[in-house]
Amino acid sequence: FFLECIYLSCYRVNVPNSLIECVCVPCYPIGLVYVLNAGGNGSMQGFHLTPETCELTPIEQDPIELDQGNVTPSDPAFFPASPAQIGFTPEGNIVVTIKVNGGGQNFPSGEGSLNVYSINPENGTTTNEFLTQTNVTGTAGSSVPFSFDFDDKGNLLLVEAFGASGGGPGQPNAGAVSVYADIDSAPMDVTADNTTQTTSCWIVYNPKNSCVYTTNNGGSSISALSWKDDELELIDAVAATLNNPLDMVLSHDYKYLYALASGHTTDGGQPQIHVYETDCDCSLVEVQNITDGLPTEADRNSTDNVVNGVVGLAQWYSLPSLFD
Repeated sequence: FFLECIYLSCYRVNVPNSLIECVCVPCYPIGLVYVLNAGGNGSMQGFHLTPETCELTPIEQDPIELDQGNVTPSDPAFFPASPAQIGFTPEGNIVVTIKVNGGGQNFPSGEGSLNVYSINPENGTTTNEFLTQTNVTGTAGSSVPFSFDFDDKGNLLLVEAFGASGGGPGQPNAGAVSVYADIDSAPMDVTADNTTQTTSCWIVYNPKNSCVYTTNNGGSSISALSWKDDELELIDAVAATLNNPLDMVLSHDYKYLYALASGHTTDGGQPQIHVYETDCDCSLVEVQNITDGLPTEADRNSTDNVVNGVVGLAQWYSLPSLFD
């Protein structure tokens, strides 16, 4: 869960009772934040951001319910029914990944989708009417699209958790990365390659070395791929090992990759932030491991009955000259 802002700073926001993904439209003269709410069909809600104070003011619009078709049961299982990520395209539209359209009984054998929505430039509002909708289907019939990032040419890089390698939904070693062009108007699947890892969920693109990294939660690994000259190639299926990794973020200078590991299965429930130096060949060299300030699962469970409260990373840095 992260917030990328017009002023190139990253902030964390918290919306009570919601799982959210927040990003700010970089092409608008005002800060604009949209959060993705899970549960039911899922919904989007917009906020105006005051960069100097990080204050969020709700846009005068009710949350926009996502059109997932018929989500049944009415209170479906939380994870399979919930959308995965919200962000903004380089052209300033909203893009949302839905893991499985309709959720609930359709997981994990149904189709997921990439959904693009326009933004009203006058007031920042949106609707649930698609500009484009692209069903995402792996070779086995379902791939569970999860996270995405954009390269420096505006192509969307999508990581698919299951099914893309022909092993079938929920099968091990079935993660993949796909590249889509023209996501705002005429989406086209350009190319794809397999991570050969399990539950590939989060993805980042490093424009400095043209490398793509995925965290593979079920595989307890990070995969490295090269994306150069319109060719996607798996460089190292296991570029790093860490326990049940979740989110990732790159440093401002693209030199370091920060990856959050839950520590759920082998590290006694101790979350860790692994810091890697990135190289031109897409390799990763671990330079730091951070546990300070990250309570264990046992500690959290004893205080608020939460099994594991760490889910995302955000990078914060300030550029004072922008406000002088």
